[in-house]
Amino acid sequence: MIHTIVMPDLGQTTAEGKILRWLKSLGEKVSKGDHLLEVETDKVTMEVESYASGYLRQLLATEGQMVSAMTPIALVTDTLEEPLEPSEQKVSASTPAAEPVAEAPRAAAPSPAGLSVAPAARALAKELGIDLALVRGTGPGGLITRKDVEKIQERLHNL
Repeated sequence: MIHTIVMPDLGQTTAEGKILRWLKSLGEKVSKGDHLLEVETDKVTMEVESYASGYLRQLLATEGQMVSAMTPIALVTDTLEEPLEPSEQKVSASTPAAEPVAEAPRAAAPSPAGLSVAPAARALAKELGIDLALVRGTGPGGLITRKDVEKIQERLHNL
């Protein structure tokens, strides 16, 4: 099964964090509760835990990158041999319990068209003048991520 690790909600007044460094390497076994990465906000530096056990297979965000809360940042699979191409029944969004901050995770705000869009993706789409209706979300539950907007921008640029 593919587990999507998302950036946790970092607090009521903190909507994003900067990834300082990954503490686990690609292919490395991780257990639920292991520290995966260090994140810096305007108020604190903290370690983010894995909310699934398995193997770290793909990083969706890089060191030094600012990432909005609830944006997918990594993929963990149960086995190293498991393909990363998700099927509808096998994808599990591993949403963190609010350990660093005692509040429930926020959902991405739906757009007027009923799309689920991460705040960073919405801002980038607005900046680039991209209609979010053209973007296919690859995040948990079809969430449109910044990476999805970047992909459509690259496709439009190459036309």
